[in-house]
Amino acid sequence: MRDTKFGPEADAGRLSAGTMSPEMEGRVSVSSRRRGVALTTLLRILLWTILAALCLAVISTSGLANGYYQIYYGRFGWNLPEVAFLLHYLFFGTAATFCLAAALSLGIGVSLDPLFDRLGVLSRRATVVAVTASAGATFVAITLVRFGLLRNTAITDDENAYVFMARVFASGRLYLPSMPPEIRPFFDNQFIINDGKWYGIYFPGHPLTLALGALVGAEQWIPSLAAVLTVALGFLVGRRIVGARAATLSVLLFPVTVYFVFPSATLLAHSTAALALLLFVYAAIRIEGSPEVMRWWIVAAIGLAWAVLTRPLGPIVFAMPWLFWLSLRLKRSSSPRALVGGALFCLIGLVSIILFCAYNHALTGDPFQTGYQRLREFRDYSLLAGKLPAPWPLPTIYELGHTILRLNFWEFGWPLSLLFVPFFRRTSRGVLLLLSTSVVPLAYALLGMTNVYAVGPTHYAEIAVPLAILSASGFEQLVERARAWSSGEGCSRFVMAVPAAATICMFLVFLPVHATSLRQMSQLARAPYDLFEEEGLARAVVFVHSLPALNVAPGSWAYYPRNPRPDLSDPVLFVRYLGPEQDKQLMRFFPDRKFYVMGMRDGRLTMAPVEP
Repeated sequence: MRDTKFGPEADAGRLSAGTMSPEMEGRVSVSSRRRGVALTTLLRILLWTILAALCLAVISTSGLANGYYQIYYGRFGWNLPEVAFLLHYLFFGTAATFCLAAALSLGIGVSLDPLFDRLGVLSRRATVVAVTASAGATFVAITLVRFGLLRNTAITDDENAYVFMARVFASGRLYLPSMPPEIRPFFDNQFIINDGKWYGIYFPGHPLTLALGALVGAEQWIPSLAAVLTVALGFLVGRRIVGARAATLSVLLFPVTVYFVFPSATLLAHSTAALALLLFVYAAIRIEGSPEVMRWWIVAAIGLAWAVLTRPLGPIVFAMPWLFWLSLRLKRSSSPRALVGGALFCLIGLVSIILFCAYNHALTGDPFQTGYQRLREFRDYSLLAGKLPAPWPLPTIYELGHTILRLNFWEFGWPLSLLFVPFFRRTSRGVLLLLSTSVVPLAYALLGMTNVYAVGPTHYAEIAVPLAILSASGFEQLVERARAWSSGEGCSRFVMAVPAAATICMFLVFLPVHATSLRQMSQLARAPYDLFEEEGLARAVVFVHSLPALNVAPGSWAYYPRNPRPDLSDPVLFVRYLGPEQDKQLMRFFPDRKFYVMGMRDGRLTMAPVEP
C-alpha cells in the first residue's frame, strides 16, 4: 500500500514537482530578458553594419561609371572623376560613418566611457608611452607612404629644387657658378636660376634643414624626423591650449591625419614649417605664464624666424595673432626682464632679416630681391599660375570654397574631417590657435593663388597639426555636451564612436582611391630613372626631350627631371634636349660619357643612344 503524505511535506513535494518558487521564476525571467536584449542588440549591430556596407558598396561600384575615380595631377582645378568620388564620399561616406558609429556604440560603447575618462588622468609614464607610440606610428605611416606609394621619388618639381639647394648648402656654398655659356641652357630647370649663378629660388630654411641629411646622403629621412618631433611638440602645445585629455586625443589622431602624414612623406617644406611654427607657439604660451624667463623669448624668435625663412607667406600670417597677443602681454607686464626678453625677440628677428637680405644679395645681387622675383625676370614665371581668370573677389571666393572642400576631405580622409572643429574649447589660447590656423588659407585665397593638389591642398599643409588639435578638442567638448543630454549615455557613446567609424571609412574608401592614383603618378615621375636603371647605364648623359608628366594619365607635378649633384658626379646626368646641333656642344664637354636621348613616342617613354 502506497504511503500517502499530507500537510506541509505534501505541499512542498507538489511545488518541487510541478511549479517553481517565485524567486526562481524571477531569475528565469531576468535571464530571458537579458537574452532577449542581447539578441536585439546583436540584430541592431548587424543591421547598422549592413547599412554601412551598402553605402560603401554604392561608392565602390559607382566608380565603374565615373572613370574609376581617377585623380589627375599636373593641372589646376577639379576633374570629373574626382568630383564624382567626392560627392559620393560626402553623401554615402557620411551615412556609412554614422551607421558604423551606431554599430560600434552598441557593440563596444560600454568600454568607450571609461577609456574616454581615463585619457584625462593618464600618469606621466602612460603619457610618455602614448606620445612615443604615436610618434613611432607616424614615422611608420610616413615611411609606408614614401616607399609604398611614392616610391621614394620626387612627385613635384619643388622637391627637386629643394634637394639641389640642400646639396649645394651641404657642399659649403650658397650657390654654384653656372656652366660655361655655350652649355648653360642644358642645365636650366624648373624653379632654378641659372644666370651665371646656379641656385634654387626658395627661401633657405627648409634646404638648410635637408642639408643635414644631405651630408650623409639621407635627405629623404629629414621630413620624417621633423614629423616625429612635431608629434611630441604637438602634444605639448595641445596640453597647454586644450587640456590633457584633448591633447592625448590629438596624439591618437596624428598617425591617421592624412594631411600631416602624406606631405611629410615628400621633400616639400611643410614638415619643417610645421615644426618651427609649433616651436614658436609653445614658446609663446610659456612666455604668457613666465614673461620674465628670457629663454622662451629666444626660442619663440628662433622658431618664428626659421618658419618664415622656410615658407614666406603662411608662417607670417599664422604668427600675427600670436604676436599681437604677446605684445599685449608684454605691455601689461611690469617686469624689466620681460621687456628685455621682448627686445631680444625683436633683435633676433632683425638679425634674421639682415641675414636673409645678405643671402638675397649673394644670390641675386639685390638684398630686397628674392629668388621668386628673380625667376619672374629670368623666365617670366608667374606665382599666380592657375588663378581663376575673373575679376576680384571672384578668385578669392573660388579659392575659399575650394580650400574648405579639400581640407574637409584631406585632414583625416573622413567624409567630414572638419566636423568637430566648431566645438573646440573656447579659451583665449584656443581661439588664437583657430584664428592663426584659419588666416593661412585665407591669405592664399585673398591672393587668388591656386593650390597644387599633389597630396592634399599642399600650400598650407603646415596647419594640419593645429587642425588636428582643434578637432580633438571639439570631439572632447561634444562628448561632454552629449553626456548632459537626456539620452546622454547613448548619444555620448555614439559621438565617441564617430572618429573610429570615420577612420574605418578612410582606410576602406578614401585611402584606396587616392593611393591608386598616387601610385600611378609616382610611377610616371619615377619612369625616367627606372628606364636608365633597367638599361644599366653608368657615366651617361641623357637629353630629355619630353616626359610623361603631361602626356600620360594621371599626370604628375614633376614636369622636369631632377637636377645634377653640385660636383656633377651623378652616374647619369639629365639635361635638356636642345636639338642635334646644340647637343653636340655638350657632348664635346663630357667626352668620357655616353649619350642618350629620352622622350615620349606613341604614348611610351623611350630612350635611344646618340652618337657623337
